[in-house]
Amino acid sequence: MARSPDRALDRAITALLHEAVEHSRAMRQVLNQVGQLASLRITMLRGDDESDPAGTAQSEVLSPLTKREKEVLDQLAQGCSNRQIARSLGISERTVKNHLRNIFTKLGVGDRTSAVVKALGRNGDH
Repeated sequence: MARSPDRALDRAITALLHEAVEHSRAMRQVLNQVGQLASLRITMLRGDDESDPAGTAQSEVLSPLTKREKEVLDQLAQGCSNRQIARSLGISERTVKNHLRNIFTKLGVGDRTSAVVKALGRNGDH
């Protein structure tokens, strides 16, 4: 039968392994988002615009957004934090979070990077 210190050590090792797995998943998600943005940046630098030249596809994507949500999204695309967006627009961070939640819902995305990619007219599936 295992001794108490051995069991405690086993639990600690197991907990750390679980943390490592979760960290790995989060890191893969971040790397995927960085890849999407890098792909978008390269496409923009080359001038390879897969979207509608008139910009109508982008307009359709953004049409459900309010003027303020578009302003928040614009700040988001510039890499601003919630705090920076709040200061820039003269609103609270809580209001920024509410706008972001509405933007994510309206654009059908789950995170900041996907919202920016979609708003810029790319689906991120290159």
